[in-house]
Amino acid sequence: MASSSEKLLLLLLRQGSCSRADLAKSMYLSRPAVSSLVDGLIRQGILRESGCGVSSGGKPPILLTLEPDRFASIGIDIGHESLLRGVLCNAAGTPVVTREITHDNRFETILEQAARLVGELKDAAAAPVCGVGAAIAGQIDHASNEIVYCANFPLKRRNFAGLLSERTSLPVLLENRARTAALWEYYFGAAGRTEDFIFISAERGIGTAIYLGGRLLQGRSGAAGEIRTLCVPSPDRRSLLPIEQAMSEKFLLEYAGGNPDAASLAEAWKRREPGAVTAIGYLSDAAAYVITFLTMLLDPAQIVLGGRFRDLGTEFAAGLEARLAVEPVRPLAITISESGRIGAALGAALKVIIENINKETA
Repeated sequence: MASSSEKLLLLLLRQGSCSRADLAKSMYLSRPAVSSLVDGLIRQGILRESGCGVSSGGKPPILLTLEPDRFASIGIDIGHESLLRGVLCNAAGTPVVTREITHDNRFETILEQAARLVGELKDAAAAPVCGVGAAIAGQIDHASNEIVYCANFPLKRRNFAGLLSERTSLPVLLENRARTAALWEYYFGAAGRTEDFIFISAERGIGTAIYLGGRLLQGRSGAAGEIRTLCVPSPDRRSLLPIEQAMSEKFLLEYAGGNPDAASLAEAWKRREPGAVTAIGYLSDAAAYVITFLTMLLDPAQIVLGGRFRDLGTEFAAGLEARLAVEPVRPLAITISESGRIGAALGAALKVIIENINKETA
């Protein structure tokens, strides 16, 4: 169970700044109890007073924020077939430096380039780097910090975290990339005002992460939300396709015809070119099927769409929201991810920050 100090720091991490009175209200603690916690964390250099808030009639409240320069963290994303993305964040989760580096999808090259990317980001840090988070397009065994399923990259059971740690002299923490992207959306992005949401990302495959009551749903083996084998009707309605295939970039490009990549397909759809309209219409059908199923099962307040959905923008999200048929009718917001292409890397760095906060308050 998280300590009161850890809860306070995570609350500030998500809200950015807060007064002692607001912290007491959010944490259901007395003001003297919160003041005692805050004073201790300020003495440790973990918190700082950062100015005054808006007065509601009396003396303006003093705002508190995390001390951003007490440490740094690095996040890398292994989700693109030829590109690694990396980000250096400060202790408040703010990105400071981003980098990209190519690879040829061989294990040795991915490891070598990941170590090089981490080294470049580490050299750019103004504060000690506490660790590396690696976002993986696959399933992670958290007990062993090992990759146990990875369809598109040669990383399965290769001790990637251990070898990268040896090369960088930093602890390495693995996590599924949909979950790291969802973590960032929960703290800083599109899901910042809800405790119950589902993150869905469609790129080479499909990734899903589920938050209920402000907690990531893990499941018995840590695979909750893995819906890649869920089947949807094919475009001709004569057979069923795994959702990972139906929503994949390769399938949609072949179905549309004439578009070299997902970005050009999205632009063609916005111009209402017939092939693109047909392909994106099918993507909308498949997404509506999955979201209806998940909504009836889990009753979220919001769906956040990431990955290639970002290229389609708010028009696609609004159209999808309007057509969903969930009974009984309930409010459901569908929004586009706010993290951009580095969302998984940002979330991986954020996961390391949260782990370090846990250590600071243990």
